Amino acid sequence: MVAEHAQLTRRPWAVFAALLGFGMLAVYVTLIVSEGGNSISDIAPWVLVMAIPVALASLAVVVQEMRTARGLLVCAGALFGIIGALSILTIGIGFLLAATAAFFAATSIPT
Repeated sequence: MVAEHAQLTRRPWAVFAALLGFGMLAVYVTLIVSEGGNSISDIAPWVLVMAIPVALASLAVVVQEMRTARGLLVCAGALFGIIGALSILTIGIGFLLAATAAFFAATSIPT
């Protein structure tokens, strides 16, 4: 239990990126479903695409090896950035902030 807590405090920007990405994913699902005429199965492919960088950032929080964590965060940041750029008119700002946090987390991991 102590090792898990140490991981969370060692990579706070990765935690922030994962939580922000998950929050924006929840906002997206809520907005699309509440519009009416859309079901979860209609947006499932987009939800899965948006869940990939969230999973990568979450995995980077708990992985032990620094090099692997850095690679996961760079990939998550790139995907967050692409999703944010494509959805800039709706929820893109949140994903761009998550990309920034993921890149900052990747650069703050000691070599």
